[in-house]
Order: sequence, then structure tokens, then C-alpha cells
Amino acid sequence: MSALLVALIAGIGAGALYAMLGTGIVVAFRGSGVINFGHGAVAGYTAYSFHELRVTGSLYLPWFDPIPEFGFLKTLKINNLPVRIDIFDVTDPISGKPNLALTVLVCLLMSAFLGLLMHFLVFRPLRNSPTLGKVIGSIGVFLYLSSMMAVHFGGQNRYDAGFSGFNSTAGAVENFLGLGRTIPRSNFYLFGAAIVMCVIVWALYRFSRFGISTRAADENEKGAALLGYSPQFLAGANWVLASITAGAAGILFLHKTQPAQIALFVVGGLGAALFGNLTSIPGATAGGLIIGMVASGGVEITNYDWWPEILPPSGVRNFVPLLAIILVLYLRGDKLPIRGSISIGRQPRAPKTNNVSIGVIAALGIALLLSNIFVSKWEAVLTTTLIAIIFMYSLTVLIGFLGQISLVQWSISGLAAYVMIRLMADGEKIRETDFVTNSGWGWPTVLAFVAAIVVAIIFGLLVGLPALRIRGVQLAVVTIAAVIAVENLLLRNPPLMGDGSVSVNPTPSPNWFGQYVGGFNPNTARTDYWKFSLFLIIIAGLVGVGVANLRRGQIGRRFLAIRANERAAAAAGINVARMKLLGFGISSAIAAIAGCMIAYKLPGLQTDQFEIFGGLALLAFAYLGGITTVWGAIVGGCLIAGGLLPEFLGVHFESIDTGLINAVGAIGLVVNAKVTNGEGVALLQTDLGKNTLAMLRRPPDDESSENLNDEEAKV
Repeated sequence: MSALLVALIAGIGAGALYAMLGTGIVVAFRGSGVINFGHGAVAGYTAYSFHELRVTGSLYLPWFDPIPEFGFLKTLKINNLPVRIDIFDVTDPISGKPNLALTVLVCLLMSAFLGLLMHFLVFRPLRNSPTLGKVIGSIGVFLYLSSMMAVHFGGQNRYDAGFSGFNSTAGAVENFLGLGRTIPRSNFYLFGAAIVMCVIVWALYRFSRFGISTRAADENEKGAALLGYSPQFLAGANWVLASITAGAAGILFLHKTQPAQIALFVVGGLGAALFGNLTSIPGATAGGLIIGMVASGGVEITNYDWWPEILPPSGVRNFVPLLAIILVLYLRGDKLPIRGSISIGRQPRAPKTNNVSIGVIAALGIALLLSNIFVSKWEAVLTTTLIAIIFMYSLTVLIGFLGQISLVQWSISGLAAYVMIRLMADGEKIRETDFVTNSGWGWPTVLAFVAAIVVAIIFGLLVGLPALRIRGVQLAVVTIAAVIAVENLLLRNPPLMGDGSVSVNPTPSPNWFGQYVGGFNPNTARTDYWKFSLFLIIIAGLVGVGVANLRRGQIGRRFLAIRANERAAAAAGINVARMKLLGFGISSAIAAIAGCMIAYKLPGLQTDQFEIFGGLALLAFAYLGGITTVWGAIVGGCLIAGGLLPEFLGVHFESIDTGLINAVGAIGLVVNAKVTNGEGVALLQTDLGKNTLAMLRRPPDDESSENLNDEEAKV
């Protein structure tokens, strides 16, 4: 019991970070009514900036140069947009490292600047957008800042010892409370920082005029506007305050983990904010500390002999925030505050496809033509695009048709792929280059494929259960927490998924009815095998036809009715609960098919391929293409990193960084949400084509006027 008690107390370190992030999320919500999924990314970017200033003296601005220096653009000699400012001279032997206080001040100003950018460029334009548009906007912030961290600071690990009491060299409290265990001294400093932040922000909201007006606008935005308060000014000020709290949290916690990982701690921050009912600063602080302590205690329990090996410590640590979020939302979801705004925009259109057969023939014909033209690298690019299209079909069904904002579908793809590999593996080495031999049951390919889809459907239904009670942004909170938990609790689990789950998981050779349909060509050691391309074209065509007919049928109409108004749909006799679970099941099955195709394509899989950044990037491009239509999924699949369009542009512009592609996709998310209301490029192209044809068919003005005069004369 002494070890468990010490572990619980030691959890105040991570709990303090959750508390500080939760405080900022509450501030942003009270000021604008938006739950910001990119709040942790603000903390991560500020932490990176702090480390970069201390090491190189340079500050990277949160944008990229829109005029890159490669390809024919080199010859244009256009002045580029500055992205770096050299502030300190770290090579000076006299001054040495930059002044700590000045460095912290510069970084906090950077975080405040990020808050202003989020307000003016993202959330103010999306003020009257539907819930999906605002969620997509916050996901765009998360994806954009994560991309900028990769572009400016690289993917390598960063180590910073910290400063003063917030460092890894501050020592530890020996024999804490006489229990014979030690606790890092910095944990107590972090706890104190969380309490100080809580008191300052709470007092600001409780006693200042700014806080009182913010609370008034939070309770009744229309009434506050009538009293002379500017809701947009209050929202901007609160975004600045929220970003400063995130930046402070990132700087203080930098000595504990990598800056890029701080962005993922937003899950614990969301749990803390929900614990405080999205309105209480002390409640969010207490919730963050409790989540951190329970997670630390759960990890300690995994060391006991009676604990099942199938539940790894890392999975338990990441499951606790998810459990807290589910419990709070399920028990109190109907009591969470909903901010009233001046007006809410309409849902994006989801028109049905009238000529499914013609569209399928055209799409499959183009894919077959490209498959016969392409060789080597381009064959692999084509199959990457097709797999992305299949996955985006699952988003079309669940988000586009049914309106359920789920962010866990990419993890479901990974779960299906790992389950299929586990079922197919027989303990024998598959290829000479494999480092791991995975054990399994040696099932036939087709049977393992079907079983993986069934497992994915069951898991999708479990994820969909909270949707029976909660919806919209609250469901997005649950599913983004589930992404982290799935990766660590299920995928990286050797007792469950085999030894390959913690390294490169080798894929057994897939054979359908005696034909090898894997993408890995054993003769060339490349993923360009033509039979896999043909097999994938058939699968993509069948899934596309199924999704198009689903929208045309009665189920599709019921999905759209639920998306528009659940109460009205229930009053019309639609079983909302059954339809929601059906939507989650269909979407999970399609996502599972995409995951299995990824396993077929590659000789081995890694859990990093199914991390949250990849799933959000796919959602970004699906939304950009048009998340409510089949053609939108096709357009989105061509836009992803590694897809046809970026690779084609890479031919003319040498190498385009994946981070830049994701950053452009994140910008496209916000622009698409504002300009097209989420209807995407596909519907814009459709409208443009219809309008063009209408203009061509319209008779000239003089002929129209003559016909009109003749008709009037007859009358």
C-alpha cells in the first residue's frame, strides 16, 4: 500500500499539466464556446520555441514560406516570407545562454500571438458555423501547429533540463513521508504552479470587470451584446489568455517529456475541463490532478503479480483520461453548458448520386488506365490513393451522412490490420529481412479478413455507445481520447497482438483463392505488384457503390434526418439509437477494409502509421474534398500526402515536405469550413459544372426576348 500511495502522490506531476491545460480549455470555452483540440499543440509549439531560443537563440514564427526555393521558383528570385528571427547570440562567450526571464517572456508573447491568430483566422470566421465546422477548425489548429513543429524543429527528440525547480536535476524527496520511496522534487513545483495558475485565473474571472463580462457573454451572448459588451473582443482576449496558460504549461513541463508529445496531453486536459463542467477553473484543476494521480496509481498496480499481462502499463496510463471523459460525459453530458450564439449555419449538403453506374464505370476505368500506365513508384502512389479513398468512405458515412463527429476511425483501421495479421500468422518467418517472427493461429487469408472486420465492427459499436447519450463536440472529445488509448492499450500489446506489435509487425502473404494479392512484389522488393492494384480497384469500386447506394436508400435518408435534428427524427418514428449504432458499424467495417488493404500493401506495419496525426490528416483532406459525397472522398484521396496530386507536384517542385502538405491541408480545412460550409471541392466542381452547362443551354438574350414578345402578343 505504501508504494501505491507514493505512486498516487507522484502523479501530481502529470496531473499538474492536465490541470493547467484544462484551465486553458475552460478559458477558451467560456470566451468563445469552442472546445479547442489544438490547445495542447499551442503548449508544444511554445515548448519547442523555448528550447530553440535557449540552444540557438532563434525564434521561429508560426507559418511557412509560401514561395519555396526549389524547382523553377529558384529562378524567379522572389523575396520570401521571413520565418525565423535571431534574437539572442548564444555564441557570445560572455553572455552565454540567453536570459531566462527574457526567454520565457518572448515565448509567452509567442503563445499570446498564437491565440490572436486562432481567434482572427479560425474561430471568428467560424463563429456562426455548425458544430462540425468549429470542431474541424480546432482540429485544423492541432494539425497545423503539429505540422509547423515538424517543419521548423524537425522530428528529432529534444532534451531540456529545465530551470530552477522545474528541471530534471532538482533531485528527489527521499523517503517521502517515511514510506521508503522517492518522488521527484519538480513534481511538487509543478503542483504549486498549477495551484498558482488556478488562483490567478479564478480571481481574474471572479473579481475583474473583464471576468464578469466574459461570464455574462458565456451565459447569454445576445444579452451581453445588448449591454454593450463586444463578444468578439471578449473572445479574442480569452483566446490570448488561454494560449498563455498553454504556453506556460509547455515551458514548465518541458523537462518531463518531448515537446511534440505535449500536444497529445490535451486528452488529459479535456478530461480535466469536463470534470470542471467546462465552466469551473478550480474544478478543472482538481480534475486534472485527480486524473494524473489515478493514472499513476494505475501504472503502479500493473506491477502486482495478480495484474493480467494483457493490460500493459502504458495502456492503463492513457486509458484513465478516456475513462474519466466517458464517465463525465455519460453521467453529466446533458448538463454540460451549451453556449448560445447569435445564429448557427446550416449543415453541409449531402446530395445523392443519380448515375451511380456511370460514375463507377468512369472512376474504375480511370483507375485501370492509370494502373496500366504507371510503373514502379507511381503504381505504389496509385494504391496509396485508393486506400485513402476507401478509408474516407467511412468518414463520409459516419460524419457526412450521420453527423457523428468521430475521430477514432483511423485507429479502427489499425486495429483491424493488427487483428488480421495476428490471425494469419503461424509462428514461421515470412521473409528473410524480417526481424520479428509473430505467432498466431494460421487462419486462411479470407477468413482472417472477415474476422478482422467483425472485430472492428464490435469495437466501433462500443465507441458508438456514448453517442446514444452525447453528440457533436462531446463525442469528438471521447473519440480523440480513444485514439490514444487504442494505440497503447490494444495495438502495442504483445500478449494480445504478438511480439511484432512493439516493432515492425510482419504481414503474412495474402492469398485469395490461390492468387497472391499482396502489394509487396517479392521480385522487385517494392510495393508495386499489379495484382494488388487490380484487387484494390475492385474493392474500392464495390465500397464506393455501396456508400452511394446507402445515401440513395432509406437508411441514408434516415441518417440525414438524424444529422439535421435527432428529436425531429425520433418524432417521425426513426429509431435514433439503432440508426446511430448502424452507422458506427458500417463506418467501422469500411475503415477495417482500408486497414486490411494497408497490411496487404506493406511487408510490415508499425503502430506509428496509425497515430492520431495520420487520422486527423485524412479527416482534413476528406473534409477538404467534401465529406458528404462519394466524389469528395475521391478528391480527398488524391490530395493526401503520398497521393497522386502531391506526388505529381513533386515532379515539378522536387521534394515537397509532408509537414507542408499537412499544413496546407489544415489551412484548407478552415477555408473550406468558412467558404463552402464543409461541402468541399467536389460539390464546388459539381455546381460549377451545372452552372456552366446551364449557361451553355440558355438561349441568347435577344432570342429569349423575341420569344417572350411573341408569347405576350399571343396573349
